[in-house]
Parts: sequence; structure tokens; C-alpha cells
Amino acid sequence: MNRLILASAILFSASNVMATESNFYLRSSYGKVDTDFSSRETQETLGVELSNPKGWSVALGYRLNNFISLEAGYADLGDANGSDTDITGYSHDYDFGPYTYRREENRERILSLKSKMLGMLLTTDITKDFYAGVRTGLHSWDADLKHKSSLNIQHVWADNNGNVLDIEGTGYKVSGKDGTQDEDLYYGISAGWNYNNWSLSLEHTIFNMDKEKPSLSSLALTYNF
Repeated sequence: MNRLILASAILFSASNVMATESNFYLRSSYGKVDTDFSSRETQETLGVELSNPKGWSVALGYRLNNFISLEAGYADLGDANGSDTDITGYSHDYDFGPYTYRREENRERILSLKSKMLGMLLTTDITKDFYAGVRTGLHSWDADLKHKSSLNIQHVWADNNGNVLDIEGTGYKVSGKDGTQDEDLYYGISAGWNYNNWSLSLEHTIFNMDKEKPSLSSLALTYNF
């Protein structure tokens, strides 16, 4: 947290010194998220395979010169969800009639990832029609996991004519939410095209989150003030 506060102070100090110049820009992006939560270990922990949702980001930046910019931003990496159902059972014929056992277990998981970023963008000459660059910095991230599980067990006895004699059922339903927060590095690449005060770019950003590295591949639109 101290590193993030120090980086914020540097950013705002630089902005105050050069506030007389109109070097600020605002960028927004939208694209697809790779949650990177598809490892076998993660699937065994969560009990399901998660989807790859859509995500977006927004950032306010300040160009120190034609090659270096400072940025502060926010990214919403969407809600990755997954569900799974296991059904098992068997039947057995007794003298009085058939007996049936059925077990159904349902699992549902929703993982929400969000990030607050502070870093820099290093590019080729940003005043040219086409440019390319890399970005890196620190981000403070939040991962919230919502989980629901249910279990239903059913016993059915019937006579030899197919008439149900007795039904017994047991089961449970549980739900909850777990959250994790931390700070890590983020980094990515960008390639864009300038037209008057606007820029259109393709971007790919990776967010380190403990052992996982979700990423956002997006199309970004930038307005240069």
C-alpha cells in the first residue's frame, strides 16, 4: 500500500508542475478477459471450470513528453462464472419390488475481478500517425468469489407393480462469499493510430494476481485534451 501511495504522490506532483500544458488524455477500452483460472489445481479448488467474460477499463493519463506518459486507471475484468452438476445413482430389485437411489450435487461459482492501476506508458513518438508502446505499473486488485452448493439424496421404494411405496429425501443448500485483496505488478503492450485529438488502439494487459495472471485484450479509444 505504501508503494501505491508513493506512486500517487509522484503522479500528482508531476501533474501540478506541468498543469499549464494540455497533455492530459482519457482512454477507455472494452474487450475479452482471459481469467487464467483454468489450471487443474484451480478447477479442483473451485469445483467448476470458469468462463472468460468481457471486461473494460478507463484511465486518465499525462504525457511528460512524446515518449513517456503517466497513467492512473481502473479495470473491471467482469464476472467469470461456472457451474457443474454431478448425478449418480443405482437400482436394486428386492422381493417386494425395486429400490432406487439417486444423488445430485450442484455447484455454482462467480468470480469478480477488479483493479486500480498506477503506472507509466512508454511509446514510440506519440505525435506520429502510428505508434506502439508498453505499459507497466502497480495495481491494487480485488477478487470476490460467490459460491453456491446443494446436495439432494433420494430413496424410492416401489412394489412389483410399479406403485411407489415410500420416498425419503435428504439434502442441503449453502452459499457464501469470499474476498481477497492485494497489490501486484501489471504490464502490457499497445499499438495505435492517431487522428486529430483521437486515438484508436489495440491493447493487451496482464494483471498479476498472486499466482494467477488474468489478462484483458481490448480495443481502446483515447481522447487527447
